[in-house]
Amino acid sequence: MTKEDNQKENQKESNSKNEKENKSAKNDGDDANSESSKVPITIDPEEAKFSNAGGKSEHMVVNFTAKRMALKIRCGNALFRVEPTHMIIEPNKCRQLTINRMPGPIQTDKAIVQFIDIEKDAQDPKVAFKAAEAAGTKIPHIKIKLVAAASGGRKMSREVLDE
Repeated sequence: MTKEDNQKENQKESNSKNEKENKSAKNDGDDANSESSKVPITIDPEEAKFSNAGGKSEHMVVNFTAKRMALKIRCGNALFRVEPTHMIIEPNKCRQLTINRMPGPIQTDKAIVQFIDIEKDAQDPKVAFKAAEAAGTKIPHIKIKLVAAASGGRKMSREVLDE
């Protein structure tokens, strides 16, 4: 091999190393775009189902960030009650959210869960939301679908059909 051939081969090797490094850097960037970083707050289950006679649905709210988060939960329909309406979730922790439905007509609605990150020393989520709204901050939110269906009637499951 000549000197020129050696130089070309060395350049090819360094180029392939650079490509591998760039690919691994892109993969590291993909981790930053994983679900937990895209969505700082998750709610499980994402849908609450009730009968028209009313009922209760419990949800787990999880904070996937390294920051404290304040939440404000609201529903415009008088048939639904949310507990608590405001809460603080510590980093990488979860809290329970309860939605109660009063007896009433069959309908579908939604609950809105707004969230903002707050300082370590903040104690009242209501104050944090008032300050954010006064500053004109756009507050992100998640929706929980609230579904009410008719109660009673014959169930269509294997257990009932096998009777």
